[in-house]
Amino acid sequence: MKNSLTNYVKLLRIMSFVVIFLLFAPNSYSAESNLKINILNLDRSGVLYISICKDEIGFKKTVENESEEESCINYAREIDFQNGEINSILPHGEYAISLFVDSNRNRKIDKNLFGVPKEQYGFSNNVMGRMSAPTYDQAKFIVTGPSTQDIKLRIGIPKKQ
Repeated sequence: MKNSLTNYVKLLRIMSFVVIFLLFAPNSYSAESNLKINILNLDRSGVLYISICKDEIGFKKTVENESEEESCINYAREIDFQNGEINSILPHGEYAISLFVDSNRNRKIDKNLFGVPKEQYGFSNNVMGRMSAPTYDQAKFIVTGPSTQDIKLRIGIPKKQ
């Protein structure tokens, strides 16, 4: 009887250790899903510059300053009329996308004297700001499973529809 009681106490200690370990150990994995981005209205081939941002600060700095932020996934790739789909694996969470097509390959979005883009650009949720880029709150979306963003490219100031 004493021997089975000792084994029971050992088992309880081991189980307690396992439960405590599982509660306080960091997750060694995070849930991830595919994000498919369809680029619509592409009228010129070029280099697609895309930023997928996890927070408002990164999104705003990327849009306004055309700089790369740590809270954003940034990359560039050739895009043409037959290749308007991008797939990216992302951890589940909240994101906002900004992108533009650099048709003259000078590594920046060209603008006129008034700051209006002369090259194609777009944002997640197809949102547009008023006389400026949209806010993070307007462009944000949630990835909790396979997701799709259809982004319609524009040039200049879009007309109200």
